[in-house]
Amino acid sequence: MGGGAMPEQGGGGKKKKKALDAVINVVPAIDLLSCLITFLLYTAVWTQISRLQVQQLGLGAPETTPVEEQQKALAVVLAVGERGMALSVGDASYDIPSLGRDAEGVVLQDLKSLGTRLKAVKGEFPDQGAIIVTAEDTVPYGDLVHVIDACLAAGLMQVSVSGV
Repeated sequence: MGGGAMPEQGGGGKKKKKALDAVINVVPAIDLLSCLITFLLYTAVWTQISRLQVQQLGLGAPETTPVEEQQKALAVVLAVGERGMALSVGDASYDIPSLGRDAEGVVLQDLKSLGTRLKAVKGEFPDQGAIIVTAEDTVPYGDLVHVIDACLAAGLMQVSVSGV
């Protein structure tokens, strides 16, 4: 390689070119990029699997079909709080008390009773697929995720989350 070096200024009148040839090892950079690409490909699949399908209420009024209007007539609302959960189906309401607190002071929700109650609602109204989950500010996010999972396991696939 060559040709681009500036002549060296020095004594003796001879002009010598300073060598600029250098070997750059790009193997570590290629190794790093291949590891990053592999990591990104693996994590791209997991982001699709672990996503919860939840709608937020009040962000616009999409057009409704007659089937959706009929389902809206029967409102299923689940309120999650520190004292427990309250499920209201139309005019009926069911209380599901909490199991108390654990050693760290976290409220334990009775997800087993909630699951059986939601399955009973789904058995009574097989066309019902929508539920609105409302949670107090004090409810931990993990508990809200467990409640959403219980709704999905009971067959209520259109879960909407709303604040109190």
